Amino acid sequence: MTKYLWFKIIAIVCIVAILVAICIIEDRLVVSSLEEVDNFCFEIEQVAQENGIVDGQVASLVDNLEYRWTENEEKMCFMINHKSIEQIGIEIVRLKTYIDEEEPIEFFVSLKIIQHYCETFQHFMGASFHNIL
Repeated sequence: MTKYLWFKIIAIVCIVAILVAICIIEDRLVVSSLEEVDNFCFEIEQVAQENGIVDGQVASLVDNLEYRWTENEEKMCFMINHKSIEQIGIEIVRLKTYIDEEEPIEFFVSLKIIQHYCETFQHFMGASFHNIL
């Protein structure tokens, strides 16, 4: 084998390794971000069921959720179409509105919608050839 052939083989292996690493990093970032939102939603739901939605702790947890989601969304926008993930941000804003308007039914529905988005987004935001290219 010539040096040129060895160089081609090494280059191909390096490119494949880089693509695999990018896919793994993307998948871990998406999964961890969506799991974090889901965990926040679970905690908010528990506190809201115990104390009601007008409780200051619920508002604080929703603010924390919004802050963490904003940070995660900025990172995810480099890899994923922003239009796909903006729905979670919209629902978080609705949560805050329902707290202000003291609408518990809508609050819990919006919380369940966020949890649903977290479950479904993990399926289509994973690593694929389309996302790489």
